[in-house]
Amino acid sequence: MVDVEVRSRVTGTSEGLPPVLVRLVGEGTTARELIRRAVEEQIRLAGADASRCRRALDRQFLSDDDLRVQAGTGVIRMPSRPVRPPVVEEEVARAHRAFSRGTFVMFNGGRQVAGLDELVTVRLGEPVVFLRLVALVGG
Repeated sequence: MVDVEVRSRVTGTSEGLPPVLVRLVGEGTTARELIRRAVEEQIRLAGADASRCRRALDRQFLSDDDLRVQAGTGVIRMPSRPVRPPVVEEEVARAHRAFSRGTFVMFNGGRQVAGLDELVTVRLGEPVVFLRLVALVGG
């Protein structure tokens, strides 16, 4: 068994998903499985406060299409839907879509992971980082 720390970062804010420890059977897994396990653990840790958990998940996985539509109005806001506890399978699917679309990237061992089915080899003491990309003003 190997534990790997997964850190989720969104540029421009200190709010976000908590770092989590993900337990793997061995040193290798796919990006898809690592995302799944990280989202499950993030929801487990932050899920006690459904409102805070929802804001953090939305901030990490809000799609580029959502951002473009909102940017046209002059302001970007987190969705104002009723706060309900996150459904793990829905959030995992949303995270997989966000990764596939390039909404966030994953770094492991100093390099960017390219695809969901790419093998990720973890090393003791090296965290995996999910970095939410944010478009710059003007382009």
